[in-house]
Formats: sequence, structure tokens, C-alpha cells
Amino acid sequence: MRALLTVLLGAVIASTTAAQDGKGKIIDEGKLTISGRPGFARTEEFSIFQRADGGFTVRSTITAEDGSYTANGRWNFDATWRAIDAAGQGDAKGVKRRIEMWRESTPSGTVVKISRRATLADDEPRNETFSAPCDAECLMDMAPAALPMSVMTRRYDAGRGGEQAFRWVGASLTDDQVLLGGTATLWLNRMQKVAGSDIAHWRFREDLPGANPGENTQMHMHLWTDAAGSLRKFGVGRTDKPTTIGVRESDAELSAQMSAE
Repeated sequence: MRALLTVLLGAVIASTTAAQDGKGKIIDEGKLTISGRPGFARTEEFSIFQRADGGFTVRSTITAEDGSYTANGRWNFDATWRAIDAAGQGDAKGVKRRIEMWRESTPSGTVVKISRRATLADDEPRNETFSAPCDAECLMDMAPAALPMSVMTRRYDAGRGGEQAFRWVGASLTDDQVLLGGTATLWLNRMQKVAGSDIAHWRFREDLPGANPGENTQMHMHLWTDAAGSLRKFGVGRTDKPTTIGVRESDAELSAQMSAE
């Protein structure tokens, strides 16, 4: 019996380690080049793995064009692309940050806990923990990563259609911002042909709580994904001329064909 328990415990540990390390079959990888207003220019190299348990792991490494920061993150999802946990670290202007996010069950419902540790040069680390209600459809974000927002399109119910809302929580890897009660509303705007491939153009709106009760801030986004659900391009802005554009490096010459009009 003791030998059997040892084997079972070893299997659990191996499975957990594989999920955390993102080991598995690579189903997508690439590099996004992001341009726009000052401070937004960066690159994001990413890989998406399908693990042995059927779930998915997304990893990304972000580098600011001006060298002011670097950040990397890891997000674990189950086999239906529901968020499980996330972790990341950033180094911005001498401040190092580590973020961990995970789900917990409480008597009042499921919450996501966010643990943040910030360290300044020659200073004691600052540790903080936050908690936010977050159902099974809730998205976990770590700015400035772009990949997590594209997971919404994989969770979208095509049979139901229309506008679909998701809770949204997150923290920044490059500053002290934390989002505990956001909502992202997604809808499929139209389909278009790009170099013979079907590309979906999505719109989504982030509703973010303001500094004072009753205040609300909105951010509007564009997403372009292919038939496999892979992110090909994104844009920031309400109009059909986004102010910030992120394009998969391999799609640079096709970007103009992926329009928001």
C-alpha cells in the first residue's frame, strides 16, 4: 500500500510540474510586434502548449522597444480554455515584480487570489495579496501581455452569438495597477478573407471600475484570429483606425488586409 501511495503521489507531482513548466506539444508559437503611442512599442514572443492532461499553457516574453522594461508570464488553462492559474515577473525601471494568481473556493463563492511582490533596489520587498470574485469563465490577465485576451475568442459560444461578457481580473507586471472587478464584452464583428484564409474580426470592450464609486472607464479593442483560434493581430481603439497595433511577425505583409472597417 505504501508503495502504491508513493507511485500515486509521484504521478501527481509530475503532472503538476508539467503544467507549471508548460511541457507538452506546441500548438502555436510566434512573435508579436506592437507599435503605437510612446511607451507601447514592444515585442511579445509566445508559445502555446497542450499538456498531457488536455489543458493548455501559454507563455510569453515581452521586451519594451526602448529597453525600459521586460516581463514574462505563464498562464494555465483547462481543456476548455478556462483559466486555472498564472504567474509572471517583470523588471521595470529598477523595480522587480512577481505576480501569482490562483483560484480558491470560499463560503461565498469562487475567488481569484493575486499575490504581488515588489522589490526596489536596496529596499525591503513589499508583499500584497488581493482577492476578487471570479467564476469559472473569469479571465486572468497580467499586463502588458496580449495573449490572454485572445483566449476570450476560444471561450465564445458561437451557437449563442451576440455580445458575451466575461469577468476580468489581473495585475500589471510593470507597475502597481491591479484589476479586481473588470468586465470584458466580446462580439464577432465579421469574417474576412486574407490570403485565402478565413479571418475573424472581433470587437471587445473592457469596463473597468474607476477610482471613485460609480465611476467606470472603458477601453475598446480589436482582435483578428484565424480558423484555429490563433491570434494574428490586435488593435487598441474605438474606431476602425486603432492607435496601437500588434501584428504577428509572420503576418507583417498581410496586416493591411486585416481591416476593422
